[in-house]
Amino acid sequence: MLDLVLFTISWVVGSVLLEWLFHALNQYGTYFYTASSQAVDGEHAVAFILNILAPVIAFVVVMLIYNFIRFRARAGDTNPRSRHQFRTNKLFIGVWVLVSIGLNLLFFVHPSASALEQMFNSEQARLNRQDIEVDVVARQWQWFFSYPQYGISSAQDANGNATLYLPVNRNVKFVLRSYDPWHTYDPYIGVIHGFWIPAFGLKQDIIPGETRYMYVHTNKVTSYDVNPMVRVQCTEVCGPGHPYMEAPVHVVSAGDFQSWVKKQLKLQSD
Repeated sequence: MLDLVLFTISWVVGSVLLEWLFHALNQYGTYFYTASSQAVDGEHAVAFILNILAPVIAFVVVMLIYNFIRFRARAGDTNPRSRHQFRTNKLFIGVWVLVSIGLNLLFFVHPSASALEQMFNSEQARLNRQDIEVDVVARQWQWFFSYPQYGISSAQDANGNATLYLPVNRNVKFVLRSYDPWHTYDPYIGVIHGFWIPAFGLKQDIIPGETRYMYVHTNKVTSYDVNPMVRVQCTEVCGPGHPYMEAPVHVVSAGDFQSWVKKQLKLQSD
């Protein structure tokens, strides 16, 4: 009985400490840097899972440590086999299996199924109005961004490098293609790339011959200069230049975005 009381107290203390730790991590946003509504939803999903699992993690860790200390074989023991065995305890095994099944079903419904529903809804025009569309072309080992609504054929910085500018608090539709116009024998041949902006919490593979889409709602003024997670990064190994296939992202105010559009149009006309 004493063992049960001591173990329960240790388990409760461990659960409280883990819940406090996970809450502190979520409070200060240290899971990952977020700059979109989708990324915030992802962070909330991680927080939900960790908060639910905190007692489970504490139970397993405390049980291992407590058993190691309390029921270890000591020098001089003629029968080192513990008198306390759980492998034949049908009640313990049954509860453990049922709790495991219940947790898996819970996480299947939320956040997995609910997040999938949100993703599908974002692709339905009647439920999501895209304020801005960005055409993204991937080739070894470069990114090309164009803005058909504004007449920008290739967004570049002052040094001629590809750059992605987006207005804050707007719905963005990315149109993704893999295309290699400089290919020696077929310009329509490309390789698989991965379009990933870590701060947006979303990733989409770009497959040659297919047009794919990704939808994002920006919610924070930020840039690559503020945090390196605000960048476009290829996530599919596409050759020796793969690690360097990235481009900076800038999420700016509506006024700054319009000023940037004017500069881009001026650069194109020069």
